[in-house]
Amino acid sequence: MKRIITGFVTAGMMLTAISLTANAATIKVLTSWNKNVWPTYVVLDTFVKNVKKIGGDKIKIRISGPEVVPAFEQLQPVKAGVFDLLFTHGVYHMGSKGLAAIMDAMNSDSVGKRTSGVWDHLDKFYQKTHGLKLIAISPNSTKGYHIFLKKPLSNAGDWKGRKIRGTQTYHGVIKLFGGEPVVMPGSQVYSALEKGVVDGAAWPAAGMLSMKHFEVAKHKVRPTFGTSTLPFLMNLRSFNKLSKEKQNIILQAGYMTELEMPWIGDKVQAKEDAELAKRGVKVTRLPENQVAKMRKAFSSSIWALGDKCCGADSKKLRELAEKAGLSW
Repeated sequence: MKRIITGFVTAGMMLTAISLTANAATIKVLTSWNKNVWPTYVVLDTFVKNVKKIGGDKIKIRISGPEVVPAFEQLQPVKAGVFDLLFTHGVYHMGSKGLAAIMDAMNSDSVGKRTSGVWDHLDKFYQKTHGLKLIAISPNSTKGYHIFLKKPLSNAGDWKGRKIRGTQTYHGVIKLFGGEPVVMPGSQVYSALEKGVVDGAAWPAAGMLSMKHFEVAKHKVRPTFGTSTLPFLMNLRSFNKLSKEKQNIILQAGYMTELEMPWIGDKVQAKEDAELAKRGVKVTRLPENQVAKMRKAFSSSIWALGDKCCGADSKKLRELAEKAGLSW
């Protein structure tokens, strides 16, 4: 992999990241998901449409996905300027100071994040630490995450002793109810469930349909928890090469996407829930007295990861979020 990254860095030095003409700029976007993960990809689709609405033909977007660069390895080629814009999740670069991951511990209030100083703090962090400009930090709905299982919750209302797939942001919730976290790429979840390697998985609340998980797991736990929040991060050199007009197009499209996605995402979620019910997926509910504990466990584990990765910057973000009532 070092050889591949070295190649990206070399290419970034040789190539101009943004191709400018008299009237248009072509921006190369690297995304951690393809269209087959539509409930997440819809955020990028909305952003692209907003760029078009606001800027017409002044900005053209060229998209490459995880088949070009795996999701967990995408930060470096964007920092090197091989790609201009990254659409991802902070957990995919958590080991490289992925402060954006802790935005999942906040609600979907995009206006609040902007007026509280949260957005600006995250922007300054990524510019200073990674040479990346924050364009948007968008929720993909108000529903956040959930756990789905091959078998319903136990009579005690837990999944004690079961192996549950989940990236590290889910581990607080998985362990709270007696589960054993298993880390694996999302692309392996279907086969792992089918073969009994895992008994369930943590995932964004919408996605069972597009990933066909409903074929191997028929129970989804409710209520949901947290907020799936996805950053758009642009190579700072690439951003600065744009004219002020084109910079404003990109920034306005990002803000519009943040504002639109809660209702767009909830619509996607409702459509999926109806279809899953037709396909035999059932809701298995946590006891009411465990719901607050679940949400607190998720939020606390996210903040702990933030403190581990980013120290004072994480603590400052939490202070701003809690003061504005944004934290779960």
